[in-house]
Amino acid sequence: MKFTREDTKVIKGIAICLMLCHHLFAYPTRVIEPNTFVSFFTFGSTSLATYIGQFGIICIPTFLFLGGFGTYLSASKVDDVGTLVTGRIVGLYKLVWQVFLLSLPFSIFFHRNMGSTLTRSVIYNFLTLDCSFNEEWWFILPYAVMLAFFPAVKRLLDRKGATLGGSILLIVIFSLFYNYFYPEILKLPFCDSFRVSQFQHRFMECLQVFPAFYLGCVFAKYSLLDKIREKLGGKPLWCVISLIFMAGIFYIHLYNKDKYDFINGAVFVCCLTVWLPVGFMKYPWKLFRALGEESTFMWLTHTFFCYYWCQRLVYAPKYAVLIFLWLLVLSFLAAKLIRAIWEYIGKLFVHCKLTDKK
Repeated sequence: MKFTREDTKVIKGIAICLMLCHHLFAYPTRVIEPNTFVSFFTFGSTSLATYIGQFGIICIPTFLFLGGFGTYLSASKVDDVGTLVTGRIVGLYKLVWQVFLLSLPFSIFFHRNMGSTLTRSVIYNFLTLDCSFNEEWWFILPYAVMLAFFPAVKRLLDRKGATLGGSILLIVIFSLFYNYFYPEILKLPFCDSFRVSQFQHRFMECLQVFPAFYLGCVFAKYSLLDKIREKLGGKPLWCVISLIFMAGIFYIHLYNKDKYDFINGAVFVCCLTVWLPVGFMKYPWKLFRALGEESTFMWLTHTFFCYYWCQRLVYAPKYAVLIFLWLLVLSFLAAKLIRAIWEYIGKLFVHCKLTDKK
């Protein structure tokens, strides 16, 4: 039993649910009064919804891991890796621009007080060089950079004498450099101007996302998810063990999310892979698969609702579970609507083209 594209969609569906929880409940200060949420359980001064929301940021390394995993598998089936990468970057920006153009009138309305700088902001947001219209779109440019550097990553992984242990060791060394040595380098006097520059900020984002993406490539090269699914998938003992591991990364994440989430994300994917063949999970997996198919549009749209356009509407149900389900429905319907609009525009364009030929 191989780890398939459909399995990837299931995990993406789970990841997008965690992303929604993260943006809804992890930042209480972004919930403007009188909007609020009520959690059924509270531990000390922190609600269960907030804990789940804080854990939800693991969606980022999960998506990156799956992105690296899928890109490497696709690259292993083609001769021209450069064309593949270019197609993936263009495909990503095509989806981003579809959402951007449809949301632009609303963004202009809510940012109309920017005056003379509004035109510049529109251009910069269109190019994803700035995220002032939606701060959660910061992820787009670093991911595109990861794709652009993928041919080099693949050559590194496919070099003569490369091993699984050696590849993982390289990730660990890179992580140690990024988390401990690079910040110290930035404190040196000659880095003063660079440290506060926008370029350094964007460079840090690229360094931040690299380990999870690279680790996904490693898993793809050595077929690790295939082996986990085949040898451990659906077996009761390993299902229980995977739940224990999930509880472990939930706890570890609360204290080390900034340094080790690329490991937490990989372990999270492995644990879910163990559960994928479980028979009684057939219908939940089907639901998550449907969400996974629309996960990109849901990611690009959901924070417009909960932060920028209609927060009062999103938090109207009051209870955290209902708020989450409500935003899930809103963002899923928005994804379907966006897809339908552009499909209609495409058909209309083809129809006009055929009419002109006649």
